[in-house]
Amino acid sequence: MKGVIQLITPLLLLLASLLPGQLLAKPLKVGVSFAIPPYVIKDAHRGIELDLLQEAFAGSGYEPSFEFLPLERTFRLFESGKLDAIINVKPGMVAPHFLTRPVITFHNRIFTLRSTHISTLDDLHAKRVTAFQRARIILGGAFATMANQNPHYEEVAKQQGQVHQLMRGRVDAVVLEERVFYYYLDQLIAAAQTGERYDRNQVRQADLFPPTVYHFAFRAADVRNLFDERLEAMRQDGRYRQIFAAYGATP
Repeated sequence: MKGVIQLITPLLLLLASLLPGQLLAKPLKVGVSFAIPPYVIKDAHRGIELDLLQEAFAGSGYEPSFEFLPLERTFRLFESGKLDAIINVKPGMVAPHFLTRPVITFHNRIFTLRSTHISTLDDLHAKRVTAFQRARIILGGAFATMANQNPHYEEVAKQQGQVHQLMRGRVDAVVLEERVFYYYLDQLIAAAQTGERYDRNQVRQADLFPPTVYHFAFRAADVRNLFDERLEAMRQDGRYRQIFAAYGATP
């Protein structure tokens, strides 16, 4: 009996030393429908949006865990109650009472080298253009018309490749979210080989698309409210901006 007590006592001391949030943390299953740096870096389970979630729930009694799934499946599992939350939701995609306040804004841009100037979508008709997948659907009717009429237009899955193609002169224009573009451009600059030279000053961007505001969605109202409160506190005390800055970005 004495030996058992000797074994149990250190365990009890360890448990007593843990914060209540660490001891009782409840898993929060979050569906993540894409992996695009710097927003979501799948292999590292980090990125701007995942860091925002982790920071918002730090010490709260909830512990986010991320499930990387196809877009359609995240919504199905969320609606059936098998996920507690999902990221990157626009009004109309789920019931309004699930939505948080706005979390993040995406800015899709047209990027070219300095020698090419784009002022309207008409300027893209004769250009070699690559865009992210589903850009025809997301960016509106005028963009879809250009894409359908341009024989040199294509949509690709790997955004890193788009940046490489532009900087090496293989395409004339790239349509991509701003922070994603500069994340990959900075990687290219850092990894430049002998004889290669890249920098941000080589690039021109055209801002022809309205911003896209995304919310997160939570099935439980109390969890959603907690996230909203903590996200606002992070905006006020600077932690929100610091998370962006860690990835070379600004809100």
